[in-house]
Formats: sequence, C-alpha cells, structure tokens
Amino acid sequence: MARTGGNFPDDVAIFSHDADICQYLAKEWDSSLPQNRKTELSAEMDKNCSAIYQRQEHLKKKYSSNKFIMHKLNSYEF
Repeated sequence: MARTGGNFPDDVAIFSHDADICQYLAKEWDSSLPQNRKTELSAEMDKNCSAIYQRQEHLKKKYSSNKFIMHKLNSYEF
C-alpha cells in the first residue's frame, strides 16, 4: 500500500530510481562517443536496465488497483 505524502512502497521507489537511471543512460548514448565511454555506458545499462521492463510489468500487475502507483509506473516507457 502506498504511503501518504507522495511516497511509494519500497519496490516501486527502487524501480523508479532504477528507471530514472536507465532513462538517463539512454540519453547519454551517442554513436560519436569515444569507445571507452560507450563501453562504460553499455556496462551500466546492462547492470541497471536489463530487466527494467519486466520489473515494470510485474509492478503494474501487483499494484493494478492503485491509481497513484499506476500513474507513476506508466510514466516510464521502455
């Protein structure tokens, strides 16, 4: 159950943090980057983003009746 004051359950808060990182990393990627930076970004994306869509879908099922949480989860597109 979501807490008051805009806070989310731990699993949603952790997902949101990780999803924000994934979106940031995706924006950083550019084919003109030096190879070492591409390698760093790829490693970070693999570490943080490999299962992000599946995690999002799991949370959507878990919290399908909570509009507040669903709005947050639906704000991410992967």
